[in-house]
Amino acid sequence: MRNGPRLHLPGHAATLAPEESALAARLLPLLAAGAFDPPWVRDLARTLEQPEDRVRQLLRKLLRRGEVAQVVKDLFYHRDQMASLAALAGDLAARPEGLNAAAFRDATGLGRKRAIQILEFFDRVGYTRRLRDTHVLRNESAYGGARQAQ
Repeated sequence: MRNGPRLHLPGHAATLAPEESALAARLLPLLAAGAFDPPWVRDLARTLEQPEDRVRQLLRKLLRRGEVAQVVKDLFYHRDQMASLAALAGDLAARPEGLNAAAFRDATGLGRKRAIQILEFFDRVGYTRRLRDTHVLRNESAYGGARQAQ
């Protein structure tokens, strides 16, 4: 089965201990509320009053479960926000000027650095590939459902 950019057997999923589930129930809404600019691991740890390592470890489990996406070290996005970003990237790629960092930055309201980090993430997971200054969508991609649902 495909879960974002990851593949797994149909009956397989990373399991959470009860205390991890309780922490995840507090953590995931914080990521979702961050929209296109979620809090960093250190900020999540401070808000949840948990050690950074514990929050980081839980986020990695949630990553394996497909509930979050890791854009760069210590920066995770809720899967719903990542699907929205993928759909936005797909819309921009369909325009004549294509998908580039400036257009993505303007559409998301993020800074240039963050916009580039997200575009590089999409390149890494196979949703897009960089071609000079633009990013083009790949035919078969991890976030293809976001593009096809339009």
